[in-house]
Amino acid sequence: MMPNARMATMRMPALSLSAMALLAALAMAAPPLAHAQPADPTAEPVCAPLPPSPQASDEWAEMFLKPGESFSPARLSPAVRQQAGAWMAEEQKRKSQDWPYLCRYAADNARLVASGQRPHVVFMGDSITENWVKGDPVLLGGGNAGRGISGQTTPQMLLRFYPDVIALHPRVVHIMAGTNDISGNTGPTTDRTIVDNLRAMIVLAKANRIKVVLGSITPSSGFTMRPGANPATRIMRVNGLLRQLAAEQGVTFADYHAPMADAQGGLRAGLANDGLHPNRDGYAVMRPVTQKAIAQAER
Repeated sequence: MMPNARMATMRMPALSLSAMALLAALAMAAPPLAHAQPADPTAEPVCAPLPPSPQASDEWAEMFLKPGESFSPARLSPAVRQQAGAWMAEEQKRKSQDWPYLCRYAADNARLVASGQRPHVVFMGDSITENWVKGDPVLLGGGNAGRGISGQTTPQMLLRFYPDVIALHPRVVHIMAGTNDISGNTGPTTDRTIVDNLRAMIVLAKANRIKVVLGSITPSSGFTMRPGANPATRIMRVNGLLRQLAAEQGVTFADYHAPMADAQGGLRAGLANDGLHPNRDGYAVMRPVTQKAIAQAER
């Protein structure tokens, strides 16, 4: 596990590259932002109600998740297009006011903490984790909690790691990140920076007695919004560093790359509709790897 005036970069902090491509193809202008009222510096900040997300719609989800589905944004309904426009406008404001998107799960976190329930596993990640909730609702449902945000990079996840993971007191955290760092969603970044951000999350989890599963980056040989770019080699290189990090920190490493990659390092045919995000068949391949890793982490 998954959403600026230029359409191609309108969702950098909160949409994956393929999701951004969908919005870019909608060909509709976002409504203008209202002028914000001066904030009271003495008031406790409160998250405003979130506009409907196109990612929440079954229509949007099936573009990614239904095996063999045609990846065609032209078939999106007017209602989903309208949601996308509102989401674009909100994203303009969020870039400066909530860069890590702390508000995304704030209400869900508050309800979960108030209930006194302790999640078994919190899944922290980007669009692949966010889509996983619908892609395999049995695995990520029940006593588990999905905390993926489409398009996010490791520094954004690090900033929200306390409220979205530690404050929920799970027994295990499953961390999977790095694709959007490699694609440059929040600017160029080095392999070392990716690893250091993930190391910081692991250290925080261990300090709070939370078991850790560190997931590899899933394979991909192309990014929709980076024509000509082939991240396959770098993904494999970073995955090697993540395996080393897991060994160094004494946490469980979940290798999703090996069972999902083709000979060129991309996703095997049939496991994704866009070459990047697993569909349900892709998540079915991931499931036994995840289950084995969680069981290993809890030993």
